[in-house]
Amino acid sequence: MEQEQILENGAETAAQDTGTQETMESMMEQIALSDLHKGEVRTGTVIGETDNGWLVDVSYKCEGYLPAKEWTHRILVGDAEKPHVGDSIDVQVVSIREGEEAQLLLSRWRHEFDRRWSEFEDKLARNDIIQVKTIRKVKGGLMVDCCGLEGFIPISHLAADGRGVNLNKFTDEVFDVKLLEKDRKKHRIVFSRKSLVEKEAAEQRAKFYEDVQEGAIVEGEVSSLTDFGVFVNIGAVDGLVHMSEISWKRSVRIKDAFKKGDKVTVKVIGIDRENNRISLSIRQALGDPWDSALENIQKGAVLVGPVTNVTDFGAFVEIEPGVEGLIHIGDISWTRIRHPKEAFRKGQEVKVQVLDIDRDKRRISLGYKQLNDPWRDLDKKYQKGQDITVKVVRLADFGAFVEVEEGVEGLIHISQLSTKRVEKPSDVLHEKQEVMARVIEVSPESRRMRLSISALEEPVAGAADAPRQPRSDEQRSKKPRGGQRGGEEKQRARVVQEEEANYTMGDLFKDQNISRD
Repeated sequence: MEQEQILENGAETAAQDTGTQETMESMMEQIALSDLHKGEVRTGTVIGETDNGWLVDVSYKCEGYLPAKEWTHRILVGDAEKPHVGDSIDVQVVSIREGEEAQLLLSRWRHEFDRRWSEFEDKLARNDIIQVKTIRKVKGGLMVDCCGLEGFIPISHLAADGRGVNLNKFTDEVFDVKLLEKDRKKHRIVFSRKSLVEKEAAEQRAKFYEDVQEGAIVEGEVSSLTDFGVFVNIGAVDGLVHMSEISWKRSVRIKDAFKKGDKVTVKVIGIDRENNRISLSIRQALGDPWDSALENIQKGAVLVGPVTNVTDFGAFVEIEPGVEGLIHIGDISWTRIRHPKEAFRKGQEVKVQVLDIDRDKRRISLGYKQLNDPWRDLDKKYQKGQDITVKVVRLADFGAFVEVEEGVEGLIHISQLSTKRVEKPSDVLHEKQEVMARVIEVSPESRRMRLSISALEEPVAGAADAPRQPRSDEQRSKKPRGGQRGGEEKQRARVVQEEEANYTMGDLFKDQNISRD
């Protein structure tokens, strides 16, 4: 019995020692948990929610307060959703106030920022080139994600030259960058990919210059448009297609013909490796339209095309795509015109005839008036002996030029102006006067028409039978010199006949000072 009592007393003593030990351990743990300091990170449980934050139990003598503004920060990317009661979260102690009114202020984003920044620093320590992902585009550049932290890339550091960067093409893209600037206190990180792009471009240029020679035909993409040409990216470099090398056509509007991103085929026509300049041509890649035009177009052919330009000396007409011919001012109208714009306007469709082809100089002479000849079949419209009304347009020493109809002029010789002797045509006619005349000759082949006014006049009655007046003694005393008077009349008649026979439309143009030049 004594032995059993001893055993029972020993068990009780042992139990009391164990309880005392457990109590001491619990007290030590509470002391350790209550020993908080600023900046310490603890795991707590959300036990309540207020209008502007949450109450968090971090095993301190009072609950900690986590304001809503301390939950996240703008530099944190893809942050967690707001917590609910019962959630376990990691927080950092911001401030502690001891005493009867003890307060504990907590922050979640500060701890999260420190954790992500440490990860960011570790990556930089291992490699100066790190990967980022585009978040969004902003004024002046891009916002990117690196280790869950928001960084900025200026637009000038997105490409080698900093010009013509399309921010949209970086949407959701992952690419390599280098650190340009970091400031932990200001929560600021700035990256750059410029040096990486320059290095890559230099390698591509070196390969380009090795593989591509002048005369090569390559595919490219329009990168930018200017007033003087089009820049085309051909992989390693941007080459310039000058305005003169865009098209064989005249006056092509760049903005109407191209837009950024268009795929084009170009020919390399110049390489300046020292200055890194490439000259390209779109029209040469298409082939010279003159080669086929000179084979297909024949002299005398009738073609239709738009007027592309009107100058002082004529009008240019596009007779095939990229091929133009000239209508000289002398081949526009059969009547005299001061300027080609009196007959044509830019863009007007006209029918022309090929007059001449200079294959060496690549020139094609065109005629417009040849297809609109008013002299064609004129002898069917006006017959010999027909009386018509004409308008005096010019007076010459040997007669008067009259307009029969538009483009048709005829001549009334001085001998045909009147049945009476006429010294000068201006004695009986004046310019712009309308008179009746009789057709005495029509020749479309020689482009000549002769008319007569005297043929319409009635002979003076009794003129042939009028008695002669007796000559005076002075007249009788003067002897004619071998029929001098009769000789003068015969000579004048002969001159008149020669002038009529030799008169052509060439005399008309000569007198009117009409010249192709």
